[in-house]
Amino acid sequence: MALRAATFSVCGLVAFVALIWVHLLGPQLANAAETEDEEDEYGVLFTAPGVEETFAYCSGCHSERIVAQQGLTRDGWIEILEWMVEEQGMGEIDEPDLTIVLDYLATHYNEDRPNFPKSN
Repeated sequence: MALRAATFSVCGLVAFVALIWVHLLGPQLANAAETEDEEDEYGVLFTAPGVEETFAYCSGCHSERIVAQQGLTRDGWIEILEWMVEEQGMGEIDEPDLTIVLDYLATHYNEDRPNFPKSN
C-alpha cells in the first residue's frame, strides 16, 4: 500500500512539474515552432525582405530551388524575367512588386553569393 501511495505521489509530482514546464516554456516553444514554420514556408530561399513576394511569383511555375541555384546580376535577373514573360507565358510583375523581387534577387542570388560556383 505504501509503495502504491509513493508511486502515485511521484506520478503526481512529475505531472505537476510537467504542467509548470509547459506553462512556463509553452510560449517559447510555440514561438520556436512558428519561426521554423516561417523558414519552411519559403523553402530554401533566404529569409529577408522580399522573400515572400519572390516566393509567390517564382514558385507558381517552378521550385524555389531553381531560383536559389542561380547567380545573376540585377541585369541578368531582369533579362530572365523578361524571357519568362515573353517566351514562357509568365504574367508581368507590376510595381512595386517588381522592384521588391529584383532587389531581393540581386541581393541574395547574385554572382557574389558564397555558394555560387565561380568560373575559372
